Amino acid sequence: MKYSKLEGVIINHRLVKDSDRFLTIFTEGMGKISVYARGVRSITSKRAGSLDLFSHIKCELIETGIGLPAGGRRTITSVELLNGHHVSKDSLANISRLFQIGELIDALLPEDDPHPEVYVLLQTALTHLHRFATPDYLYRFKKKLLLLLGYGDPALTPATIDSYLDSLLSRPLRSGQIL
Repeated sequence: MKYSKLEGVIINHRLVKDSDRFLTIFTEGMGKISVYARGVRSITSKRAGSLDLFSHIKCELIETGIGLPAGGRRTITSVELLNGHHVSKDSLANISRLFQIGELIDALLPEDDPHPEVYVLLQTALTHLHRFATPDYLYRFKKKLLLLLGYGDPALTPATIDSYLDSLLSRPLRSGQIL
């Protein structure tokens, strides 16, 4: 059993059983990790408000089992909300852009592979998203993310970047269909 403290942003979640959830957290030091949050969906859970999508959190984990991720599991034991980014969640357009940002990072990055420069890009995007209402902001994020991950193509335009991302992912973005 290993104990660790991490800081990261929740980019995805999946429901498990009646009151549990699997979270995908993007951290600076460990990259994208999957974490089991036991009892977080129950009415009496004190952690539920802190474990919202796109929240910047500080958490404590226990890693059990041998040979993570195949033979073991990371379980969250405590959480502290650092920034809920509630200002960025005030309109449907901003929420759509948040889901696209989260889906891109979740789909393009492998698990347990740190990318500190992508973490900084994500933090910057979440902090400033509410100030820019144009689609150009999301295009600049996508282009910068592709450049940081080595997929960049200087000839990408706002009209061609989504089809390029679809070809990388072998499927269209699900969150791009919202708006």
